[in-house]
Amino acid sequence: MGKKIIFFLILFLTNKIFSLTRMFLDTTYDVIYVNYNNLDFNNSTSTDTYDKIYSYLDSALRINIDNLEFKLGFSSLGEFGSTTSQISTFTYSWQKNLSYPNINFLPWLNEFYIRYIYNFSHINFLNIDDINLTFTIGRHRKEVIKGMVLGDNGIGFDGISFNFNLGKYFYIDSFFSRYKSSFGFINNKSFDIYSFLVGSRFYDNFDFGISNTVEEDKIFNFRKVFYELFIKREVSNYYYIFEYAFQSGKADDGSNYSGSLWFFEASTKGKNRYLGESEAGLVWLLSSGGNDANIFSPTFSKKYYFLEPYGFGEFAKANLNSIFFDLPQGYSGIFVLGFNLSINPLKKLFAKFGYYLFSSPSAPDNKPEPSATEKTLGAKKAIGVEYDIIFEYKISNFLDINFSYSIFNPTKGAYQEKIKDDNATKLGCWIRSRF
Repeated sequence: MGKKIIFFLILFLTNKIFSLTRMFLDTTYDVIYVNYNNLDFNNSTSTDTYDKIYSYLDSALRINIDNLEFKLGFSSLGEFGSTTSQISTFTYSWQKNLSYPNINFLPWLNEFYIRYIYNFSHINFLNIDDINLTFTIGRHRKEVIKGMVLGDNGIGFDGISFNFNLGKYFYIDSFFSRYKSSFGFINNKSFDIYSFLVGSRFYDNFDFGISNTVEEDKIFNFRKVFYELFIKREVSNYYYIFEYAFQSGKADDGSNYSGSLWFFEASTKGKNRYLGESEAGLVWLLSSGGNDANIFSPTFSKKYYFLEPYGFGEFAKANLNSIFFDLPQGYSGIFVLGFNLSINPLKKLFAKFGYYLFSSPSAPDNKPEPSATEKTLGAKKAIGVEYDIIFEYKISNFLDINFSYSIFNPTKGAYQEKIKDDNATKLGCWIRSRF
């Protein structure tokens, strides 16, 4: 009799626990082929062409038990048939500073955290239902606003996050990490990172607020402070975000940091019988240049997307400080003005077209002039123009295939060492599967 009671008690408790437990296993596998041609902008040579095939695997196990969440995630990245990246034979700065622990397809840990969500009772006099506090400890992904100042580049941060949400009135998102790495652009450096964001969604479909991020290098003894002000709105047929950020702090030589960032992105959507689901977009980015103290240069901004830089333009991938080809000698800071259009002529087929102007707010006087529009928006000297054509076919909810062809046309005279200024091209194919 006693054994039967114990058996039924165990069965009851087991059922009770598992009734509150949810388990999720998500896996994404990407295979990417890219071919670069004429990277020295001189069609008479053939040593400036290369291609590669690489893959990226991301797998995560997430377990929810009532208000408690546990997540374990791994990633692997590397080229097919290679133990060292072919990319290392080239000399662009971003190639030398990849932020990943390895690119030999050996797995690394990108998430390993415990998260607890506490939901508060309804506050009658304010008529608020959605009140909660979230605490996260361990390695977890972190991106503030659009990742302009703080983004984990897919490898996560070891740290603590504290979030508080008071309905539509305001929310707080705070983060602390002690970051030390022996690879990539922060090789053998140690940082303390602090981030604190206060925002509000008081008005329907609006999100606005201010963020403060501090990064302190304990070894080289410098401190950078960033403030970001943003407003974002997203509804069914259009979206936009505007951000202004500025940099302050003190370098190890006693000089003061300065610099700023302006960013605007918008898109509008529609649908008709000929173009299907269509979308037109605009992006404008201006980051300050000048000497080392004046360049807007957060250490942990979002810079990489697999074995390519992260940024605007399918080829140039312009971000806050550079582009695929590196900036021409004497240039600093980035200006981007881009337009893109996406149409859906067939049920699962999307065609996308992009046009991007790249310039800089700081460059020698003898460099080529940008267009009048670029000058009005903050550019000083031109770098080049990019044209993109992308086709994406959504085979199913679990499989997409993407083809792209891009042309980068350097402005004549921008790259002094590349006299011919012929077009560079990029051909890409990307297959994404989800399990």
